[in-house]
Amino acid sequence: MSTKVDVVSPAEWQKARAELLKQEKAATHLLADISVARRDLPMVKINNPTRFTFDTLDGKMSLVDLFEGRRQLILYHFMLKPDDKEGCVGCSFLMDHIPNLNHLRSRDTAFVAVAQAPIDKIEAFRRRMGWTFPFYSSGKTFEAADKAGEEVTWKPGNGYFGISVFLRDGHDVFHTYSTTDRGIEILLSTYALLDMTPLGRQEVGNINGIEMFRLHDRYQV
Repeated sequence: MSTKVDVVSPAEWQKARAELLKQEKAATHLLADISVARRDLPMVKINNPTRFTFDTLDGKMSLVDLFEGRRQLILYHFMLKPDDKEGCVGCSFLMDHIPNLNHLRSRDTAFVAVAQAPIDKIEAFRRRMGWTFPFYSSGKTFEAADKAGEEVTWKPGNGYFGISVFLRDGHDVFHTYSTTDRGIEILLSTYALLDMTPLGRQEVGNINGIEMFRLHDRYQV
């Protein structure tokens, strides 16, 4: 956490702000370059993508079905296991930042979250949190591939949570990108807003800052 200590004249503030703006613009250009490099990553073709199935309230859906007929799919691996009483605080914090899906859909892109818990538990938690995006069970999705010793590149890299991105070309599906851990911070507008303030994120030490938040129905503010 940073503390602002200098009190200066308007002219001095304008000068300091102009210097910071140079850094902000450089960071913007760097992020744009990274986005280009991300799009240029090689892809992995997923063999027989329909064999990867997910449990929904309406029955099973395949990986192909999750696209909803669109060309792109963003899938979030959510930490909610069969024995968990409720969803992960960090994952829930992230899901609170998912935008209205019509914006993504207007760019031919679908979004879905999946977790290892049974679909009934997932649906109850989704309703409690008031989320409207599709949220399905991946409890059995990888069983066959795991038994066959097959490497599945789109399982979360840390084994728990993360984002996977896919491209569909006709009947072919490709895994194009994944990220986890601090790679998901780019989605957190709460952090972006706090980073503009004098007190910043108000997180101290080596503690995982996201875990200092709460499920949004647990606050008394």
